[in-house]
This record gives sequence, structure tokens and C-alpha cells, in this order.
Amino acid sequence: MNIQLNKDKSIGKVLYIVEGGRTEPYILHRIFTKIFDYQVETILRDKGYHKYNSQENKTSQVFVINAEESNIKNISKDNEYLNNLFVELIENYDFDVNNAAIYYIFDRDNHSNTDKEFIEEMLNVLTNARDNEGYERQGLLLLSYPSIESFTLSNFDKDIFEEKFETGQSLKQYLHEKRINHQRISDETLVQATKEMVHAFTKIGVEDFDIDSFGERNREIYEYEEKGYVLDKMYRTLSLVCISLIDLGLVLIPYMN
Repeated sequence: MNIQLNKDKSIGKVLYIVEGGRTEPYILHRIFTKIFDYQVETILRDKGYHKYNSQENKTSQVFVINAEESNIKNISKDNEYLNNLFVELIENYDFDVNNAAIYYIFDRDNHSNTDKEFIEEMLNVLTNARDNEGYERQGLLLLSYPSIESFTLSNFDKDIFEEKFETGQSLKQYLHEKRINHQRISDETLVQATKEMVHAFTKIGVEDFDIDSFGERNREIYEYEEKGYVLDKMYRTLSLVCISLIDLGLVLIPYMN
């Protein structure tokens, strides 16, 4: 599969709302400053505001922020912390949240994000990065099974969908034992990660999809993973981080061109 990176793309305003205060921000920082040459700004819990790879580019601006706590329930549209942070982005950082592509990067770890009903509700409403009809906020929810470390593994190993883990912690330990580190993510490994994701989709039965309406496929993937968890209390290893890069036009897949 001839997957290509599109490094000359203007991507507009892009906002990532992430669960963790370290791993997710670092991975996104590496992708957007080391692989793609964009400015990245962050507001993270207990760390405040930081700007990286500073440059003037009015047509591309990537912001990474934390939810209030490391729990998916904090992305509710009624969450006061998140709503206040949106106001801060608009007023203090000239970042028009209302016209941004928003991606929610969270784990599906059944030990930490335990509210299945809320997750399913969010999967039903957070279906498009730019516009969710009938919902007050745009945004696409992208889960990692069981955790963001699945994305790291997909960069450096093959057939990872055949690997199963109960929790994100068990996957972290596996990465440690294999000496796999997200600091080595590169152009080549990002292409590998995309191939791993597409391979997993084929196994699930999601062989083609409309990136503009990924919500239905998102639910299919979730239901597949949940059925597997019921059987053996483990998730097949899969990250949907690359969906955001495909949606932004930064990763090009042949059948979607």
C-alpha cells in the first residue's frame, strides 16, 4: 500500500483534546513539529502554556490541551473547565475554537474509562471534526485500545492487531520490555502505523470508509473491540490517532485519493 505524507498542506485551526498530560502531548508534538513542520501550542494540566517550533503561519495552527482530569467523562459539552478553556483559547491565543477541527484522543481502558454508557453516547455525537449536526460542539472521538501506547507499538511492530492487552499499563510494560520508545517516531514509522491501522480495519471488516462521516465506522470498531473484551477480558491492540492525520489530509491513502 503506497501511503504518502503530505507535508505542504495548510490545515487551518486544529485542536486536540487529550487524556494524558505527557504521552499524548509528546506524540502529537513529535508528529507536528518533527515530521510535519507546524507550530504547536499546548495548555496542559499543571504545566500552563507552551509554544513549540515557533513560526508565523496563519493558515495552520495546532493546539493541544488536556481535559480537566484523566477521564473521558470530562469531555462533556457541559464541562465548565473545558468551556472556560475554549474561551481562553479564543480571547488570549487568537484560536477560533468554533472554526477548528477538533479531535478527542482517549483510551478505551476498561479499568480507567469505565463508563460504557457515556463512551457510547460520545461515539454517537462526536462523529465529525468540524460539524456535528444536532450537537453543540464539533469534534471526532478517536479511541485507542486499550491505550495511546497502541499507537507507539503500531509504529514499530507488525500485525499488532493480533496482540491483546487487558489494560494500558500492561501494554506500557510490554513496550518497556521490547525497548520501544515513542521518541523514535519518524516519517517511516508513521507510514507503518497507518498501515497497521488499515490492516486492523480489514480484519474487523471496515475495508473502506468516508472520512467525513467516520462515526458509523467508529462505532463498528468499538463494538468489535467490546465483544472481544467480553470473551477474554482483553482488547486487540489498535489506535485511531492516524484517522485525524488522514482527515487533515496529511496522510494520503491510495483508495481515498
